[in-house]
Amino acid sequence: MSTETLMTAAEFERIADQLGPCELVRGEVVKLSPGAGPHSSVPGKIVAILGAWALQSKAGRVWTNETGLLVEQQPDTVRAVDALYYSYQRLARGTYPRGFQTTPPELAIQVVGRGRGWTDLLRKTSEYLAMGVDRVWIVDPASRAVHVFRPDSEPVIMAGQDVLTDEMILPGFSCSIVEFFTD
Repeated sequence: MSTETLMTAAEFERIADQLGPCELVRGEVVKLSPGAGPHSSVPGKIVAILGAWALQSKAGRVWTNETGLLVEQQPDTVRAVDALYYSYQRLARGTYPRGFQTTPPELAIQVVGRGRGWTDLLRKTSEYLAMGVDRVWIVDPASRAVHVFRPDSEPVIMAGQDVLTDEMILPGFSCSIVEFFTD
């Protein structure tokens, strides 16, 4: 009889910086493909647009660069989020908790890229919503669309000149989807 030892989030945190792009999924390390092309440029544009709004509104902050979000425990799952938004109401100004984040952000953003199929992205979306994230945007550079997920609602697909707003979590934010994909 074989026994499998699953890694905890604390163990993963101690070695993650030595492993390259990866996540901890139900106690097992899963390698991620490095970003390329649209998967690298689109999150940058989104962070620039959303970050400018956050600075101007003084409502919160945007984090990027595959922030580690502890979404499940026993066994532990730590997801690498392309970008996220925390209001200062949820995570006080000047607060930067050490280690993987356990406070759910209002918004988690994932960009479809190499090695990131829809099955995996939908699983991540479910995990984010289950931990208390209010919105998840799955951004698809191939179709130039944003899929907006909310708890207990059908997803909404937006593209082209559709204007993305969300007064509940991003009061005053407004952006046409095409801005995320143009140079």
